[in-house]
Amino acid sequence: EDMNANIVALNNGKNHKPIRNVRIYEVGKKFSVSENLKSPKSTKFVEAAKGTNLFFAIYMDDDKQKRVFDTIPFNEVVEHQKQRAVLSKDALKAEPLIPTKPEFGRFLFSLSPNDLVFVPTDEEIANPSSVNINSLTNEQILRIYKMVSCTGARAFYIKSNVAVCIYDKYEFSSLNKMERDIHGIMIKESCWKLEVDRLGNVTNMIR
Repeated sequence: EDMNANIVALNNGKNHKPIRNVRIYEVGKKFSVSENLKSPKSTKFVEAAKGTNLFFAIYMDDDKQKRVFDTIPFNEVVEHQKQRAVLSKDALKAEPLIPTKPEFGRFLFSLSPNDLVFVPTDEEIANPSSVNINSLTNEQILRIYKMVSCTGARAFYIKSNVAVCIYDKYEFSSLNKMERDIHGIMIKESCWKLEVDRLGNVTNMIR
C-alpha cells in the first residue's frame, strides 16, 4: 500500500500501474554437516526447516537502559548443547541452555515456543514485589501471553487463554499472532518469563 501510494516518486517521476503481486524470499542460513575437513560430509550443507527457531534471547544493555534481542540459529544451539553434555551437574546450573553473547549486554532469559510470559504494568515494573506469583489476580492472569515464534529480533505471542482463532487472520493480525499485547505494549520490551512445572503451577518469575 505504501509503495502504490508513492509509486510515481519511487519510479523516478514516471506513472506506473498499481502493483498487486510481488515476489518474496526468506533469508536462510546453511551450515555444513561435518566440521571435519577430511570428511566428505564437510562439503554437504543443510538448512534448518522453517519454524525451527527454538530460542529467543533477551539481554539488557545497562548503558542504554534498553533490552536487546537475538534469535539463536539452530546449529549454534546444537553445538552449545554438545559442549554442555560433558559438564558436571554443578557446572550445568551456571551454564545457560543457549550460547550467550556478552556484547549484547547482560543476559536476562531466553524464550522458546509455548513459554509463558507476564506483561507487567509500569507500577509493577517499579515495584516487582507487588506481583505474587502464587496469587495472581484475574486482571493479571489476562496479561499472560504464550510465545509462538521468533525470527531475528522479533518475537510473536498469543494470549495464553486462546486455543485457536475464531476468525482466521483477523483477531490477532494476518499471522494469527502478535508482537504487542491487546493494549499496544510491545511484549518483548517489558515481559517477565514464567517458569511453570508439569502440573501448570507457576514456580518462578524471571524479570
